[in-house]
Amino acid sequence: MSHVRQQIREAAATAVTGLTTTGTRVYQSRLHALAESKLPCLLVNTDSEEIEGLLSNAPDILDRNLELKIRAVAKVSANLDDALDTMAAEIETALGNTTLGNLLKKPLLLQGIEIEMEQGDKPVGIATLKFNANYMTVANAPGTAI
Repeated sequence: MSHVRQQIREAAATAVTGLTTTGTRVYQSRLHALAESKLPCLLVNTDSEEIEGLLSNAPDILDRNLELKIRAVAKVSANLDDALDTMAAEIETALGNTTLGNLLKKPLLLQGIEIEMEQGDKPVGIATLKFNANYMTVANAPGTAI
């Protein structure tokens, strides 16, 4: 069975697939070549995780706080800020009050949004939505959420 972290990433990607602005252009790859034909799109990543062991009977229970990032990427245009805000609103709506099929102990919590520009051959704007995904596993069973 895959790690719960992977299950969360895949469930989040499924939840944001089919949104009005990005449709099926949702990618879980950390490094994805973004051809202009693939924009606007969403990139779904699980970048870091803090883990705390809870004292209990062996094996120990691990309380995990995963940082789930959804990056909304759009090509630079006159209405770039509006496009990124629209994409952010769609993501917040799709992921609001969800436990991703009971993988999480409590609903996803939006922790912040960062807007940036990436220069290159094809400049893009990126709105990064950071969510806290709290889940638990038994220390020797990382593929099963408890």
